[in-house]
Amino acid sequence: MKITKQLRLAIVTTVILGVMSSCQQNEEVKPLDQEKQSFLSGSDLKNMIKLGKELENPYSVENMRKAYENLSISYPNGRTSATEDIITTTHLYIRFKPRNEAELSILHQDTTLILYTYPLHYEIAQKGNFYHDPRVPLNQPTYQYCAVKVDKKLPRGVAYDLIARLFIPDEDSNSDENLGNGRLESDGIPIDALVDEALRITGNLDEEATDNPNGRIERSKWRPAGKILLEDDILGKVPLTGAKVRARRWFTTHQGITNANGDFSCDGRFKRDANYSIKWERNDFDIRSGSLGQALYNGPKKRGDWNLTISSRASRMYAIVHQALNDYYYGNRLGLKSPPQNSFWKARLKVSVRNEPNPDSNGNHNASRRFLGISSWIRIWNNGGTSREIYGTAIHEIAHASHWELRRNTWDITETKVKESWARGVQWAIGRLRYPGYEGGATIRPNYTQVVVDMIDNRAPLDALGNPINHNKGSENLTEDDVSGYTIKQIEDVLSYTPTWEYWKTNIKNKYTNATEGNLDALFTYWN
Repeated sequence: MKITKQLRLAIVTTVILGVMSSCQQNEEVKPLDQEKQSFLSGSDLKNMIKLGKELENPYSVENMRKAYENLSISYPNGRTSATEDIITTTHLYIRFKPRNEAELSILHQDTTLILYTYPLHYEIAQKGNFYHDPRVPLNQPTYQYCAVKVDKKLPRGVAYDLIARLFIPDEDSNSDENLGNGRLESDGIPIDALVDEALRITGNLDEEATDNPNGRIERSKWRPAGKILLEDDILGKVPLTGAKVRARRWFTTHQGITNANGDFSCDGRFKRDANYSIKWERNDFDIRSGSLGQALYNGPKKRGDWNLTISSRASRMYAIVHQALNDYYYGNRLGLKSPPQNSFWKARLKVSVRNEPNPDSNGNHNASRRFLGISSWIRIWNNGGTSREIYGTAIHEIAHASHWELRRNTWDITETKVKESWARGVQWAIGRLRYPGYEGGATIRPNYTQVVVDMIDNRAPLDALGNPINHNKGSENLTEDDVSGYTIKQIEDVLSYTPTWEYWKTNIKNKYTNATEGNLDALFTYWN
């Protein structure tokens, strides 16, 4: 029997998750209770977005019809059609209510959904790094808001509320220009005039329009664009690559991804100001603000380019960890396999980033937290390290995630020394692509060894006193480091069937021919 996508979904939702709530529509959406914040700590509250007042929705079908009625008598062509025929639903404003990370993953499978963790019809009274609705338990994903075209097929298996039916005539994207133009122009009513009137009657008209003697101004279209840089304390100002930048005006969002120079250009245009932001995610991973929710950078509301240099606080941590994730997933990873990718059966890789110290660790990976995607699989702290150290820690933990996928059925019987020594080697190899001369993580016996480095690098030259020069944090006793010429990819290729230290050495010997392989015994003995 052929297993369809719908059948696979039924298997997942029935067997793994149990009975899930069906999609629901509910026109009654209660306002947020801002007083229900007691579950958050003081530091969390300081970093969380604070909502202001609820705004009257100018794009609701009801308000757009009122605006059309107000304008229709002012234009010479007069009304040629009934209001209900001209102003019809083009979009739906929806609040998804995922009950767990598996349901949230269902939403993420649909890359056409542009999801927000905060409601789009509220003012942002205080910017922050994340938002978690006070009505939602901390162990449950917060609500996800978005606007979709009326004929959009919604993901099955996640409950939702229909907040409002929308008429958006001024949406302008690369693939869909000027929705609703023809229907309005037949009555001679410019789209700008209709939107201005809807904004005016709902109290949302920009000051530039209200100050104009005629109540309206001519606007040209502009495309959100700009440059995002990271202030790296080792490299200086460098481009932040692969960052997802969003520009939103009410319910319309245009997106762009920063390139190798940090430049981005969004996939649509506006005539009015838009709110810029960065959502620290890509299709295969997302960064959490601590353990509470999706990490964000809230930028300005403006018209024109957004040029930003990220240099401090939590945003610096997010940017560095994002760069490590982006490099490992989408950059030069020296032929290594990809870390776990987002797919129908697997949730995105979740990384919890805390801009606070942890005396026990700079970071960790815990495979048990992968079950159903309930928690962040990787956690990274800021113990006062340089950008290079934070980047290296992130690469180290991502290497664990990739290694786990190779050994997912036998991970628990894989020796810790193999796990940590492999991650140390990847940390060194990929780290040097960004930071030339990077010596990798420290040796911490018995498990955090430099055996991978020593299998790859050449024997270091000695100075006049017999001390090694630039030994790349390899073996401190270079008489045992007579191994070289293996590649990081070759070493990874034997890991899928390598449970122990001795098997690792034997598998490398058996799989490859190398002029220095006779010295592997001494090298592995030294690091053991």
